[in-house]
Amino acid sequence: MIFASIFSIIKPGMSTFRTTTLFFLSTFFWAGVIVSDLQAQAVSPEQPPSRIKWIDALDVRVILEEGQRIHHLTGNVELRQDSMYFFGDSAILTQNLLFAAGNVIVIQGDSLTIFGDTLNYNGDLRYGYLTGESFIQQGKSLLYSNFLEYDSHNKMAYYNRGAVLTDGDFQLTSKRGIYNLNTERIIFKDSVEIVGDDFLLRTSEMEYDSETSTAFFIAPTVIIQQDSRIYTEGGHYNLETGDAVFFNNPQYKKEGEISRADTMIYSASEETLLLIDRVFYQKDSTVITSDRLFYDSPSQIATITGNARVEEGSRVIESHEIIYDLELGKFHTVGRSTVRDERQELTADNLFYGESEGEGEASGNVIWKDLDSGMELYSMQAVFVDSTGSVKAYGGRPLLIYPSETDSLFLVADTIFSFELINPSDTQRITKAYYNVLIYRNDFQAVCDSLTHQTMDSTFRMMYDPIIWMDTTQLTGDTIDAILKDGSISSAFIRQNAMVLTSPDYIYFNQMKGREITAGFEEGSLREVRVYGNAEALYFAMDQDDAYVGVNKSESAEIRINLKDNAVERIRFFGKPTNNLTPMHKATEGDFRLEGFNWRDELRPQSLEDILKGTLREGMKEFIGQKELLEPEMVDQKE
Repeated sequence: MIFASIFSIIKPGMSTFRTTTLFFLSTFFWAGVIVSDLQAQAVSPEQPPSRIKWIDALDVRVILEEGQRIHHLTGNVELRQDSMYFFGDSAILTQNLLFAAGNVIVIQGDSLTIFGDTLNYNGDLRYGYLTGESFIQQGKSLLYSNFLEYDSHNKMAYYNRGAVLTDGDFQLTSKRGIYNLNTERIIFKDSVEIVGDDFLLRTSEMEYDSETSTAFFIAPTVIIQQDSRIYTEGGHYNLETGDAVFFNNPQYKKEGEISRADTMIYSASEETLLLIDRVFYQKDSTVITSDRLFYDSPSQIATITGNARVEEGSRVIESHEIIYDLELGKFHTVGRSTVRDERQELTADNLFYGESEGEGEASGNVIWKDLDSGMELYSMQAVFVDSTGSVKAYGGRPLLIYPSETDSLFLVADTIFSFELINPSDTQRITKAYYNVLIYRNDFQAVCDSLTHQTMDSTFRMMYDPIIWMDTTQLTGDTIDAILKDGSISSAFIRQNAMVLTSPDYIYFNQMKGREITAGFEEGSLREVRVYGNAEALYFAMDQDDAYVGVNKSESAEIRINLKDNAVERIRFFGKPTNNLTPMHKATEGDFRLEGFNWRDELRPQSLEDILKGTLREGMKEFIGQKELLEPEMVDQKE
């Protein structure tokens, strides 16, 4: 023991004692000066310093040296300065300077206790240092170090040779630190570490509140767990509750998983995580970006808000808010939303989707696009299926647009259903429309009750009272197959009760009728008609001045007619034809029409606005990217 050697030296005589005492005093004085210079916060009390008084000891020796009393105390030593008590195995006290050794204990107030092997303390400065196995105990926290400096006036402790703080199940270490015992806060500096049961924290500087067991990050910090890592440059972490706030470039990494945001807030008790501003999250092939992301672990529901975007492989979801149920693999959106993959795109006010079923629903101003063909479908509601690339639109009379370089085709119906048909050699899209189908394009219009379209050969099959109009030509029958080229009809095949009417002047109509009819068109005009089975033709003969001279009615097994400017240019008969020409002045009204003649122009859509009436609510039109929908008169000006 240090005190054993000191007392063995002073016994032989006064000269030895004088030398030892002077050495002790000078050493302690200069130590006090050095300490006060090193710590700017060490200030002298405003009031004159109180004296250190010894209270008890087993052995007390008082030596008078140059008018100064030097107290040598041994055995259960107890001293006091105001409300602070000192205990030790031995002590030397003189001129308000205290040196204590052996099981040193310093008690200040009700909750602060400091332990050490030795203590050098300046009562005037109220400043001292402890060496050896020293530690501070306040509440449930213990700070260990082999060298501690203590300012009792400000209740501040300092260390620069390393220290360990134990707080419950956690251990905090650093090379340097400042412990404010008033606020129970510690600033750890240089090689800071926190070791817990399931994590390791490393940083260069950190503030710790021992009362609340909260670490405050003020420098780049890394938190390492078994399979994850957190990086942050600011924030705080409660070691007891597990609650944490990270800001200033926080990042989270786990195998196959990365997240970033301006701020991350984690509640361990509620098992929730909130990411705020510039949110980025990636797990395997899923990437999420947004302004905010709130994840509730018990329910496994993530709420993604503000410029929300989710990428899952080739699929992209964009919305103001996306609510994702990770357990069930379902999501729904709030606000205008879009789902897109390499084949199609769907936009609506609200979207619902189930990953396990691969099916979803859309409602409110729905827009669906086939990205291969450019088809666009507008409705108030729709359901879609991933596996078949299908969409079924209904509500508000859905509108389907087939774009082309020259002009677009517009189609409305009560319900429109479109799906992909995958063949070994190719994939084509099949579209079905049913009930009250209307079609409008500048160069032709049509109505029917049901329709099927396939992209492979661009064929429209119209069923149940179909009618097609092209300029002054009308086609009717039980079923019509219209083949389009560059968006316009190039040919049509009419089955059962087939009839073609055409007129150059809407006064007299050339008429062709049979079991089946094939019609060919060029640049929107009827050029050839082939009538099969019980073929009949009624056409008007004209002289060289284009004046009508008679009406000709013919019957045959097959009739082929060539037309120019909607007038008959050439006609051929196959089989055993019969012909009957009636001069115009002898013809009666019955001679001008074949049985079944019915020019149904009152059903013909005259403009794009005609087919849109009653189809979509007014608010829907703003989403349709065609100027003609808002200004139908532009259609005529384009021609």
